[in-house]
Amino acid sequence: MNNSLITVRYARALFQLSEEYKIQESVRNDMQDILKCIADSPELKFLLESPMIKGSEKSRLVNVIFKDKMQELTLKFIHLLIDNKREHFLPDICRNFISEYKHKLGIKEASITTATVLGEEYKKQIYDYITSKFNIKIELSEKVDPAIIGGFILRIEDEQVNASIQAQLNKIKRELINS
Repeated sequence: MNNSLITVRYARALFQLSEEYKIQESVRNDMQDILKCIADSPELKFLLESPMIKGSEKSRLVNVIFKDKMQELTLKFIHLLIDNKREHFLPDICRNFISEYKHKLGIKEASITTATVLGEEYKKQIYDYITSKFNIKIELSEKVDPAIIGGFILRIEDEQVNASIQAQLNKIKRELINS
């Protein structure tokens, strides 16, 4: 069976259960925390991927690490993965769950790139403008790239608005070369 199909099926099943219990947001937070833990801890990644470590030991260690820190449903789900020898798929399942969550709630990913760090007030103004102008929910992330000199680059999923000074200088340069 295709690995991506496995991860999508597990993620959808978990999402449906979280919907039934009305804890989708909490489980989504758990999924984000798990991804962060795996990224920050090579030991945890090794634990999940190693066929040399027994499932019972993995379950015990998962309890030590995550018990009282996440939803009971999430913890039971991880134990189910371990019982079915699918724990190495956990990072992809987490990503698919988060994607499913955003899709169901109509949340689009947006990023803004600026030359310097934006203040909280500006981020809020940008967030409010985008959500009201386009009538969508967004999850806004910020990137800093001094190479754009000034202005901003706004990306909402596949669409991009490049209002950076660097882009304007490149446009002027092309016009001068072509004339």
